[in-house]
Amino acid sequence: MKYYECDICGQRIEPKELRYVVKTTIFAAYDTLEIELTDLARDYTEEIRSLIEKMEHMDPKELQEDVFKEFSFDLCRSCQQKFLRNPLGNNARPDLPRDDLPPFDVDDFLRRLGSG
Repeated sequence: MKYYECDICGQRIEPKELRYVVKTTIFAAYDTLEIELTDLARDYTEEIRSLIEKMEHMDPKELQEDVFKEFSFDLCRSCQQKFLRNPLGNNARPDLPRDDLPPFDVDDFLRRLGSG
């Protein structure tokens, strides 16, 4: 039988239990790149050659991750609630509410949807 584990706390998440998926994409952002006529007329051959030479000595995985990286994590309800309050994992912040939520019964929730 297939099951998941919370990627934060390791708790087993059974197939009938609600599971949350967090997807994170990190990419290089090139803000307000303006190209002018002088840029188009310029010869970039030496700069490109220099970049290629530097990249030849770098790890290909590191080069790729410097531009784009995607993650996907499975979370239990408790960790999902904690993640929502502090997605970057900063030190505890007193202005955030505590984790006092009751357990969530997926089957009961779906039954209520069907009867409404």
